[in-house]
Amino acid sequence: MSAGALPEGGFAAALPARPLPPDGRRLQVDTQAGDIWVERLAGAALADRLEELAVLRLAVLGEFPYLYPGSAAYEERYLSGLGSLPGGLILAAFDRSRMVAAVTGAPLDQELDTLRDPFAHAGRDLRSIFYFGEVVVLPSHRGRGIGTALLETGESHIRETDRFTSAAFGEIVRSADHPRRPKTYRTPDAAWRRLGYRLEPEIGGTLSWCDAGDREETAKPLRFWVKSLATDIGA
Repeated sequence: MSAGALPEGGFAAALPARPLPPDGRRLQVDTQAGDIWVERLAGAALADRLEELAVLRLAVLGEFPYLYPGSAAYEERYLSGLGSLPGGLILAAFDRSRMVAAVTGAPLDQELDTLRDPFAHAGRDLRSIFYFGEVVVLPSHRGRGIGTALLETGESHIRETDRFTSAAFGEIVRSADHPRRPKTYRTPDAAWRRLGYRLEPEIGGTLSWCDAGDREETAKPLRFWVKSLATDIGA
């Protein structure tokens, strides 16, 4: 996981508008901003959009609950590695000519030990689980179904492989009285449940990083959500 603290205004100023991807899929979402397109980024397409994607992630993952001060150089290395990973998935959504959201993922057996181990200790088959990393949406485009549509598009990609029986992701747990928690912040738990994800209370872990403004790393608790795909792939 990577992040940073570039504000949305900085994102808009940092990268000019670019043409829509020629082979993207149209997403039918509730938006006032016009058509939303999604493109799977890999190979030359990822290389072409790498800077945009890195800056988008920096703009969003610097916010609560992540608070992670990243760098464009690190993001680009991480995303390039994910793009070359067998089974790795990167999807980006575009509002007209602007990248406004993205989702990443990979087979769980190719993920970090800190993400694999909680599932292994719970007796889960890592090879049958696809792990979504982060769903990032710019503040101006939240609440319009774009993140949900991206996640559903990602699920459709992994169903096509006939390999995975479930999808999962981790949620960072921050205290209700965290000093940097915005008063308007609400967890998207209800949206995840509507998509069919269920909290797995017996699976838990931690990830460590240094919050923006801090000098030392601290461990952040993770709780995991899992969705069965068995009925969707005929298992």
